[in-house]
Formats: sequence, C-alpha cells, structure tokens
Amino acid sequence: MRLRRPIAALFVLAAVLTLPGALRASSDEADSLYSRAGDLYARQQYREAIPLFQRVVELDPRNGNAYALLGGSYLQLGDYPRAIGAFEHALELDEGIKLAYLGLVAANYLTDRFEAAQEWVSRMVPILSSDERDRYLAMLSSQFPDLTLPGS
Repeated sequence: MRLRRPIAALFVLAAVLTLPGALRASSDEADSLYSRAGDLYARQQYREAIPLFQRVVELDPRNGNAYALLGGSYLQLGDYPRAIGAFEHALELDEGIKLAYLGLVAANYLTDRFEAAQEWVSRMVPILSSDERDRYLAMLSSQFPDLTLPGS
C-alpha cells in the first residue's frame, strides 16, 4: 500500500540539515525572513512559511535552500506541482541540496510518477555520504515501498 502523504518528519529532518550555514541571502531582510520561515517550517507551520520563503526568493533568487524549503512546504500541503517546481529550481541553483532530491522523489511518487521518482533516487544517491545513504534509503524504503532502491 502506497502512502498518500509523506511523513513530515523526513522533510523536517532534511530541512534541519539544510538550515545551518545554508543562508545565502543578499540582505538583512532576506536573512531575517529566511530564519523566521525556517522556524515555521521546523514547527510544521507550512502555510505560514510559504509567503516568507516566497519573499526570500524574491529578494535573493539564488538561494537554493529557500526554494527547497518552499518546495517542502508545498509538498506537506499536498500542492505537488508547485513543490516539484520549487525543488527543481533549487537543484538548478545547487545540485547538492538533498532536501530537493527527497522532495522530488516524494512528490513524483505521490502523484504516481514512479519512473520520475526512481530517477530522482538514482540522481540523489551519488551525492550522499555512506552514513546519509543508509539513513536516507531506509527512510525512503519505509515511506515509498514501490521504489527499487540501491542495495535492495
């Protein structure tokens, strides 16, 4: 049985790993907004975080982490097309944002686009450390059982 909603803990964990030292905002306002939005995200207040992340990317359009967390917010609210767009934009800016890969796996899986979800898993695995690889693949396996994961 496929899950219809991702477990928020996966994306909160990935977001927490994204937040420290990830700020690339170009202004004090963007820094402040990013921090406030990140706090809302961590408290799972996604609807409230979205306009703040949107403003951050207006002020700093090169902030890939803000796009990834915006995507995570959309994902948690079930707005998969917007989530996919934000995650893809994050990866255009920085191919190392793991939250964006996780989000693309989840959003594609939850919209029955299994081949696309599988492709994002394949693209994510090479950028993971061995510790991350074990942890991320275990989380993906438990949440998205129809995926074929490396080593399974």
